[in-house]
Amino acid sequence: MSETGDWRYVYASVPGVAHLAGNVECQDACGAALLPAPDAGPVLVLAVADGAGSATHARAGAELACQTLLAECTVRLADSGALDWTPTAAETLLQSVRTALTQRAVEAELPVREFACTLLGAVVAADQALFLQIGDGAIVVATGQGYRPVFWPQTGEYVNETRFVTDPDAADHLECLVLTEPVAEIALFSDGLQLLALHYHQRQAHAPFFRPLFQHLRAHPEPGCPEALAAALERFLVSPAVNQRTHDDKTLILATRLPPPAAVAPTVEPVTAASPPVPAEPDAVSTTETAAARPDFATSASPVRESHGDEAV
Repeated sequence: MSETGDWRYVYASVPGVAHLAGNVECQDACGAALLPAPDAGPVLVLAVADGAGSATHARAGAELACQTLLAECTVRLADSGALDWTPTAAETLLQSVRTALTQRAVEAELPVREFACTLLGAVVAADQALFLQIGDGAIVVATGQGYRPVFWPQTGEYVNETRFVTDPDAADHLECLVLTEPVAEIALFSDGLQLLALHYHQRQAHAPFFRPLFQHLRAHPEPGCPEALAAALERFLVSPAVNQRTHDDKTLILATRLPPPAAVAPTVEPVTAASPPVPAEPDAVSTTETAAARPDFATSASPVRESHGDEAV
């Protein structure tokens, strides 16, 4: 196996139009690392966090959560026996993130809730994977039948309510899954993309959203994290077509280790896909328009009403 494990991956976080209008920084964060592991080959570690809209240090909390998860995995994977690929590993990673956020709060002389954030994590080896989640957003993996969410977003009674890693009972709401099979394609995204990427009535991933994005990523001739595609992903996330559907901050990680099509050049032709259905919730407007995915990840979408960020349950 190559040093990259033949992974192609790309990730970006961008501010939503609501935060741009209010001169508020992006409260999402993300990270990805391809780590060596003794006797296991490269391991891909992915993290997404969304800072609470009511937290004064939301961005700092989200960044620290992602950095801590990646750093902990780096240390543990340096020793082949340190990551045991069980729910206990997810619990330990969550506790490490909580400890880091608590320490940051102590240093800042602030309550830890001022650093509140959600957390999505994935650790993917050659033939097994560990997933964890606190809060909303989602992790989606490819299956033989299409794409499916690993967990459903954690929400409360009202729109935009969710759980945070800083909650006193966060460990009780930790969701974890260990797969003992290869994962070839995976996406992680914050709640700013839920209206586009999830089919709420069927509680499934909306395949037409993911299919053209992964097709373009697979078409890149070299493995790794290409800068050109990272820039293209940012352009996609801030495009007017996407911003018409969601006013929230948006984070997306895409990773694939499927080989590129033999006859596909680096620049591909547009792929047409139906626009995703949206949930029957107060902040959604349903549509039957179509969306086109172009080589720069650009797409068209119809508008949804403004979202104001996450609040605690």
